[in-house]
Amino acid sequence: MVVEDVLSRHIPKISAKDKSKKEICIFCASDEDITKEHVLPKWTFEKSTEMFFITDINGSEQTYNKTTIPACADCNNNVLASIESYIISIFKGVDLLKTFFSNKDLHNIIRWLEIIEYKFQILEIRRKFTKSKYADYIPYLADVPISIMRENINYSPSKAIAQIRIAQKRITVKSKKEKENSLVIFKTKNESFHFFHHLNDFIFLELPEFKIALFYFYSKTFVNTKDAHEAAMKIIKSVYEG
Repeated sequence: MVVEDVLSRHIPKISAKDKSKKEICIFCASDEDITKEHVLPKWTFEKSTEMFFITDINGSEQTYNKTTIPACADCNNNVLASIESYIISIFKGVDLLKTFFSNKDLHNIIRWLEIIEYKFQILEIRRKFTKSKYADYIPYLADVPISIMRENINYSPSKAIAQIRIAQKRITVKSKKEKENSLVIFKTKNESFHFFHHLNDFIFLELPEFKIALFYFYSKTFVNTKDAHEAAMKIIKSVYEG
């Protein structure tokens, strides 16, 4: 139902826009008590109202604090809040110099990162490619979602929707054993929050409060963590040097 709503509400020429149509929760599809759920939890970016990220597709800036998607009060304040509280407790309970996460904890971290990916998929299908860093308002792209304007999916609405379905289904997979090596965890001494992300590909989160950085490959699997670490470091280096 959520994907069908996305199709009717955000994909050009699928159906006529109905401005009276109520928003629905992107998790349970309820249209009652809709709230704004932060794509990145506020505690990750230290509740800053000034920190922002840049969308690489059109170079636009958006503050983390205003980066939200619709979720009902129950999903937002109960389900997602309990997941985040649990993740925080996991991070607080580990000193990477002395201990490491259990397999259960690793699987829960992976699922949490996959929830963030799903939220980003929904966010980017809702945001319109009306302008880029290098141009003013672009009328003929006024109704085209940012997530469609990707070369790696051949600018295809059907592929953008397919990736939302993949992200949605990925969360529901009970066992994350096959994805354990796709998660790379670093100990960090950096004092600032860092983040970058590529749809259906990878996410990097540096959380100075817990002295932890996470790099997770959404679609790739690895034989061992050494290979994943090398692949992650290559991407991190290219981002910070380029």
